[in-house]
Amino acid sequence: MTSKFKNITEKAVMAVGSQTAVSREFDFKSVQSVANWIINNQVPADRVIQLCSLGGWSVTPHELRPDIYPNPTDGLPNPSAA
Repeated sequence: MTSKFKNITEKAVMAVGSQTAVSREFDFKSVQSVANWIINNQVPADRVIQLCSLGGWSVTPHELRPDIYPNPTDGLPNPSAA
């Protein structure tokens, strides 16, 4: 089975729309930072939650950075807190 994404980082970025859309959301001057995330398959720790949120949680923090979010529900919004 083939995937249309290179890796989970690209899937998270594309859930937002594009590298450009993510760059704008994070107020980056260019898309190079986001492109490097995809190339290295690693989102900086301080960007994980916001990226997942921007993508409608279609990719979880655990999927992006299991080293930081070891449990599948880590980093997800708490529905009872709403």
